[in-house]
Amino acid sequence: MNKYELTPEGKEYLENSLPEKQLVDLLKEKNSIDFDDAKQIKNFYIALQWALKNKWVRSTGKEIILLNYPEHVPEQEALEKLSKGEDVDENVIEILIQRKLIKKLVYSEADKMVGKEVTTLTPELLKSGLWKQVSFQKYDVNTPVNRIYPGKLHPYRQVMEEIREKLIGMGFVEAKGPLVELNFWNADALFMPSDHPARGVHDIYMIKDPKTGKVVDNDLWKRVEETHKTGWIMGSKGWGNWNFELAQRLVLRSQTTAVSARTLYKLKKENLPHKMFVIDRNFRPDVIDAKHLVEFDQCEGIVVGEGLNFRHLLGYLKEIAETFGAEKVRFKPSYFPFTEPSVEGVALIKGLGWVEFGGAGIFRPEVTLPLGIEVPVLAWGLGIGRLAMIRMGISDIRQLYSEDLRWLREKEVVR
Repeated sequence: MNKYELTPEGKEYLENSLPEKQLVDLLKEKNSIDFDDAKQIKNFYIALQWALKNKWVRSTGKEIILLNYPEHVPEQEALEKLSKGEDVDENVIEILIQRKLIKKLVYSEADKMVGKEVTTLTPELLKSGLWKQVSFQKYDVNTPVNRIYPGKLHPYRQVMEEIREKLIGMGFVEAKGPLVELNFWNADALFMPSDHPARGVHDIYMIKDPKTGKVVDNDLWKRVEETHKTGWIMGSKGWGNWNFELAQRLVLRSQTTAVSARTLYKLKKENLPHKMFVIDRNFRPDVIDAKHLVEFDQCEGIVVGEGLNFRHLLGYLKEIAETFGAEKVRFKPSYFPFTEPSVEGVALIKGLGWVEFGGAGIFRPEVTLPLGIEVPVLAWGLGIGRLAMIRMGISDIRQLYSEDLRWLREKEVVR
């Protein structure tokens, strides 16, 4: 049921009577009255308007004549009833609201809860202070409820974001490169020989149309060509040959080291030292099983600057491995066409034993000098998918890209 309260004007008319009631009370004694004498009534024109409308009086223009003295004035009686909290006819209520003599009381949801038992502590209850006037229903924590699955990042994405934050915190700048890449950047600029097994049709995806890309910097290509053929200014013998047409082929990038090569080419001396990383997708033909996919993610990084040495490289690798819960880290000699010396890192992970987590080394002069870099470059590439499997406790790499909603919902947050 609606509740109403009198406005200041309504309270005045409750005490002194409505203007039209005052007018007919004055006429009751004299039966007629001049306009000038009637104007002693406060709000005279309101009084005349309603008295004429109710056909209580007639106006000649100079005087007002009483036609019918009302025994009951519904609006006046309604004001008295409302002041006592009594009910009033809705038609009369509408008239009083139009005349702005009363207003409806508006109760908030919180007000309606006063004296009742509630189950939810709302912001409105807190702001109004009405939480002190309600009683709260006790909760049984053992009562079964429906499970809620809030939105969250894919577990694999969480691992990627964690290592990204780690590297940015270490001062590295994130870089990107094209997925469809020139074979030149994917292999030749990295001093991989034209007849290297990884260049074969079974180890790399070649693009059919268009087959080749453009040579933008002829001088760079000539330096790389001489390095492959004769060792250029390095004092080495190179590989003895170089296939220009193969270097021009467009391929699906097989390693994010291509981004490292592009970064070094663009670096200026005034921008050194420099630390860069990239986390991105690569493609290699492979037989899909629990440990292999034709698409995979790598986390690549380089550090460029004066005075860098092998010990600095091992320090970076150890720092990154510890991010993934490595209790101990070991390194063993390895071979990569573009680094010397080269190592592979293995980490002791609780419950999994020793796990290989990536390869690294110092870029050879055959890589850096043609690109215009004359200072040491530390480089590493991590199989971020393998690291994610370690963190997530899964044994099948295909689960990294799972669309199984049940697994995604129930998989604990990696952090």
